[in-house]
Amino acid sequence: MKSLVLLLLISSIAYGYDNTICKNGFNLVNNKCWKLFQDPANHTTAENTCTQYGGSLFMAKNAIDNRAILSFVGGYQIDSLWMGIFCIGSDKSQCYWDDQTGTTVIYDNFATGFPNSGIGRCVYYSLSGSPRGQWLNEDCTEKMPYICELPTTHTDVCDLNFNDNCYFRLDAQPFNVAQKQCEQMCGDMVSIHSAEENRFIASIYQDLPYDYIRIGGVATFSDFIVWTDGTTMDYNNLERIGVNGICLYMALKNTYNSTRGAWYAFDCSTPYNYVCKRPVGEPNCRSTPAPPPPPQPIATATCTSGVHVAPGVISSPGYPHYYTSGCQYTLTTFGPNKIRLFFNYCNISPNDYIYMYDGESAYAPLIPGKGTWTFTSTGNTMFINFKYGSNKPAPGFNATFYSVF
Repeated sequence: MKSLVLLLLISSIAYGYDNTICKNGFNLVNNKCWKLFQDPANHTTAENTCTQYGGSLFMAKNAIDNRAILSFVGGYQIDSLWMGIFCIGSDKSQCYWDDQTGTTVIYDNFATGFPNSGIGRCVYYSLSGSPRGQWLNEDCTEKMPYICELPTTHTDVCDLNFNDNCYFRLDAQPFNVAQKQCEQMCGDMVSIHSAEENRFIASIYQDLPYDYIRIGGVATFSDFIVWTDGTTMDYNNLERIGVNGICLYMALKNTYNSTRGAWYAFDCSTPYNYVCKRPVGEPNCRSTPAPPPPPQPIATATCTSGVHVAPGVISSPGYPHYYTSGCQYTLTTFGPNKIRLFFNYCNISPNDYIYMYDGESAYAPLIPGKGTWTFTSTGNTMFINFKYGSNKPAPGFNATFYSVF
């Protein structure tokens, strides 16, 4: 009896704290958020509607979800629904989920004779006749109702709540200032880990006039991204690396040289609007950052010497104003990682020099790379000596450094 009472108490506590919710009028079904749109639309229009919510067309990846659709729309006079599947061939291994997680090989409920991309590459869910509950192909231009799908989340005071994270849109700042502002909000600049999250970020700016926003990553290579929050790179939408920087931006419009939702790498010092991200349920956390401190008066240029832990930014004394002295910097990271330094801007006098050493001091070997913008250590420390010998002030330099494997 005591065991039964304890079990019931634990169950009631668990239920009391289960505050799983759906946003934007979506309905909670099998730990997913679904919303029915009864007005028929072609497949592209249906997808675009779901994208406006940061979601996708519904995906039934198991028999339980597949049966749940019948109950969810059982009270409506609907014969078919677009699904979030696209087939490039007539084999189950050639039919892909819209969330980019793979194909329908592991689970499918195609009717006999399907998939058949010769009929059409888009897939719909049948609600009538003998293929009721099964999947069939159709031409993507046909019109039918559809269901959009979002991940669940949990309650929080934030307005932009998606998949157990809160998001905050903030005004333009350079990379390092933006990250510090996010940290004051118990978060970091946004890291993006799925196609759904990428669509959500784009969707929260759909009514605003910006062309790009800053996101919280640096592109060390076209296939490797380091996120400021330390999370693992498990999704990549990087379209192009620029020659003048490594900090990531997301395009918000389709233009001749950018794609909406795609990522690009540019300089880190130019102020851009940005997004902060924190987990839901953070206690005692402000929803808006503290105002940045007032700018300090420009006095004698100072040297930010000392040890700097990656990632970070270094610059010549007084930057972006003219320097009048040299400086030394020690850059370091943890364990077996290496330091990579990228110059966002460099304009120094002819008789001034920046020496990069592969170690802790000027006794270490010089790092090769004359004429390039990027330098990489072989160990976890890099020493930099900026020598001012010309007595001719110049604009100086600004560089971003980060940790690589």
